Amino acid sequence: MTKLHWVTMSPIGRFCRTDRANIAVIFAIAVIPIIGAIGTAVDLAKTNDVIVQLQKAVDAAVLAGVTQPANSQLSTANAIFNGDYGNKYSTAASASFVQNADGSLGGQASTNVPASFLRVFGISSIPARAFATAKRQTQSEVVCILLVNQSYSQSLVVNLGAVLNAPNCEIDVLTTQNPAAVFNATLNVQNICVAGSTVLKNGGANPPVQTGCAAISDPFAGKLPQVASSGCDFDNQTYSAGNITLNPGVYCGWTNFNGSGRVTLNPGLYVISGGSMNFNSNWTVSGSAVTFYLVDQNASITFNGGVDANLSAPTSGTYANILIFEPSGLIDSSLVINGASGDSFSGLFYLPSRNITINSVSNLTANNVTMVFSTLTLNAINWSLTPGAISMSRVSDVATAGYLSQ
Repeated sequence: MTKLHWVTMSPIGRFCRTDRANIAVIFAIAVIPIIGAIGTAVDLAKTNDVIVQLQKAVDAAVLAGVTQPANSQLSTANAIFNGDYGNKYSTAASASFVQNADGSLGGQASTNVPASFLRVFGISSIPARAFATAKRQTQSEVVCILLVNQSYSQSLVVNLGAVLNAPNCEIDVLTTQNPAAVFNATLNVQNICVAGSTVLKNGGANPPVQTGCAAISDPFAGKLPQVASSGCDFDNQTYSAGNITLNPGVYCGWTNFNGSGRVTLNPGLYVISGGSMNFNSNWTVSGSAVTFYLVDQNASITFNGGVDANLSAPTSGTYANILIFEPSGLIDSSLVINGASGDSFSGLFYLPSRNITINSVSNLTANNVTMVFSTLTLNAINWSLTPGAISMSRVSDVATAGYLSQ
């Protein structure tokens, strides 16, 4: 005979079993908003990425467009936006641009980012928008060195050991030959504007160079004073040592300073014709309100072997602010400066036919200078420049963008 056993569960036991069931139900209900929160974060992060890309594309579009002529600003902006955003991302976007009365160019773009997790809440997409406006402005860069030769490659060569400190100066290079410039060291200048499309940077050199740049043309061609030299006041002079005083005049042939000593130049115009004025060895040269004029391609002035020169141009008169110059149209020739120990110059260097090489200048502090050369090679120098009283400048267009909303 089968016996039936009745099991009577205590109230506490029944409560425990019921409690386990309640916890499972509560957890199932609670996990829904947790999953929803995670899904929302994922969808919002995806939307934020799209907004960032939209903003970049709108910024690029208005910046590029505003620098164009008025009749092509809108087409340029649309082309830039489509190239920057439309060809890269699967989420299609629309953009519109408007020319404002103040000359600025405004733009906005929008799209709808498909939702993934938020669909369970009935949200199929999230809107994304970006806004920007750009305004065109002009800025002027002070050009301290201009290299005017357009037919040579390597018009500017900066070799290892060259130090140039000119943070407020720009160097403009007019050649379009390749390479237009070669850098084996980095120059501390504001900008290097190179008309050509190719430069070489070797050994980690990283100067602030801009290729394809609208470098300025020679602003002094045909505009400097004409000098009529007749006869020679001094011809083939040689000085061996001592304290020498020179007077203005026409110096023909070679004027050599050998040995060591001190030269003082009285104020005025020094015309050098058919030869060179050479300061050699350990001479100290000083002169204020002086100007040197090189008559032809055979005329030059050189500083060699530890010369210490302190020369400044006149501040008034016919040759105001001109330290050394030559007539336009001379045949190109080389001019080498070797081994100066410490120089200070003030004024305009206008030598558009000279291929200048500066070697082993240990300390050249050239305050208030403007230089126009054919080409320039810098070797192992320590050179500091600030803009001269006769200045050159390059005006360029820039555009700035601001965010209206996001």
